[in-house]
Amino acid sequence: MIKYRPDIDGLRALAILPVILYHAKLGCPGGFVGVDVFFVISGFLIASLIMQELADGTFSLVQFWERRIRRILPALTVVVLATLIGAYFLFLPSDFAFVGRSVGAVAVLGANFFFLKQSGYFAPGAETEPLLHTWSLAVEEQFYLLFPLLLIFLARFRKISVLSAIVWLGVASLALSIAGTHSRHNLTSTFYLLPTRAWELSMGAALAALRGRISAGSMVREPVGWLGLALIAWPVFGYSTATRFPGLAALPPCLGAALVIFSSENGLSSVGRLLALRPVVFTGLISYSLYLWHWPLLAFAAYLSDRQSVPAVQAGLLVVSFGLAILSWQFIEKPFRQRRVFRQRPQIFGFAGVSLLVLLALGLVASINKGFPNRFPAAVMAYADVGSHNPYLDDDNKEKPWVGHLAKFSTTQTNGPVDVVIWGDSHARALTPMIDMLCQQRSWRDMDATHPGTPPVAGPARIQESAKLVPADFSLAVMKFITQSRPRAAVLAARWSLYTASEPFKSNLVATVRGLLALGVRVYVVKDVPFPDYNVPHFAAMAVMHGDDINRLGVTREKHQETNHELERTFDQIAQLGATVLDPAPLFIDKAGRYGVEKDGTILYYDDEHLSEEGSMLLAPLFGPVFHDP
Repeated sequence: MIKYRPDIDGLRALAILPVILYHAKLGCPGGFVGVDVFFVISGFLIASLIMQELADGTFSLVQFWERRIRRILPALTVVVLATLIGAYFLFLPSDFAFVGRSVGAVAVLGANFFFLKQSGYFAPGAETEPLLHTWSLAVEEQFYLLFPLLLIFLARFRKISVLSAIVWLGVASLALSIAGTHSRHNLTSTFYLLPTRAWELSMGAALAALRGRISAGSMVREPVGWLGLALIAWPVFGYSTATRFPGLAALPPCLGAALVIFSSENGLSSVGRLLALRPVVFTGLISYSLYLWHWPLLAFAAYLSDRQSVPAVQAGLLVVSFGLAILSWQFIEKPFRQRRVFRQRPQIFGFAGVSLLVLLALGLVASINKGFPNRFPAAVMAYADVGSHNPYLDDDNKEKPWVGHLAKFSTTQTNGPVDVVIWGDSHARALTPMIDMLCQQRSWRDMDATHPGTPPVAGPARIQESAKLVPADFSLAVMKFITQSRPRAAVLAARWSLYTASEPFKSNLVATVRGLLALGVRVYVVKDVPFPDYNVPHFAAMAVMHGDDINRLGVTREKHQETNHELERTFDQIAQLGATVLDPAPLFIDKAGRYGVEKDGTILYYDDEHLSEEGSMLLAPLFGPVFHDP
């Protein structure tokens, strides 16, 4: 019989608190590592139980899964149903359909695969996905589908020790995780998928396999416990969304959790006694329900607000989360785990089957019916539909001018010379409907040489918030093409504030413009459009629904100037070279003196920063100089 250890429940508290504080944006910039601590705890406890029962000859897969169902499913079902109901009343149709699809993914234990296909965990907009946090539950359950089978196999054939198998499994998984975090194309899958996360659960399992084999006196256990605590605390406060994670960065919190557990294996260490304090233990006991409840509440609040999170509101939501977690633990978790509800095994398996089928059916219904758009009046849907799709994804019949790069031509005059090149990132891409229209009117051929997150600078650049280096290969290829094709004009546009306005960046931008002018190409540098940094169609629809004034969504002149002031002198220098600097901001001024997001009943943006096709057309008068014959 495995003895209950209150310090491990206390360690759960140490895992959950950074997670919820991180999600609420109340400090703990690396609080997401609490999930990794949970993985180690889970691996240790579950492996300890399985190994003990295998040694006693009492292990049963059916019994194991009965315990997992009683532990995980009841509270999860209630939270998912509550989230679905809340989303029905609060979410716009396309977003409710998305929630429906995520509910279906939860029901088939595939939430991590679902969210992998949507966006990264740290991506903008992820904070409004109310079931995003279920990815970690999917990873755990996928692990526990396979791990018991491995232990059974090892127990029967004994050709390799359990510890050796777990260690080699963990080493292979860690190697994959490290490799994945150093691959630009595999970062998101490395975060979400079991093969690159299994080593964290395996670390706990390896510690369980070592029980009884190693021991240490207090002279060792005391510093080990405090070292483990430090290894958890350091990432919680020292990491951020810019950290390359998981990979090697996940090693300190996982190792820290293992050391804390080990330090109290043969009696509570001072760290163990600290974690065994009743308030800490109680927080650990409700940690699962707290994890389930806190994120949907925060996601709903983020969905409904077009402003930055207010600390007092976020703290209030966490207080509500604690209340719901206590109720959930008392009236859902405990009755099921203590067999006061569905005492017989067939009953609990029947409950599991019905629950998962109901969730799957409800999710499919919400998705198939496209979120039930008839719930809302036509005026609301007119705005909401603007943001229901990305208008710049349709690249059919576009040819690649060079292998391995993402520059694309329009279909106008495909056999003629290139007259206009639009070069830049996704903000430049948002201008292409208007430029393409003007080109067609003159039977000119335009070239779309845009790539997300890549400024029109013939040299490297860095993304400000993440300090990520943007490779120069794409931009150099564009420059090479312009050098060879000599178009009439090159239009350079970008979300300039996205990139670190260092002196090398400014110098590269000026040198790029100078080089284009030297080729005889007319150069037009477009300052960035004002953008509100929150989803415009979404909040415009919400404003109509609640009878609010859409004009309040506009961007103040002060905010726009603050966002874009760093390159003003550089733009002046570019103008002195002979290039034309175009400023679209005045075209957005509304009656209130703000930069509006709507004009004559038409939404000008399809998300939080990119112009809709109608917004792009608003800029047509600004581009008259581009389309005159020299």
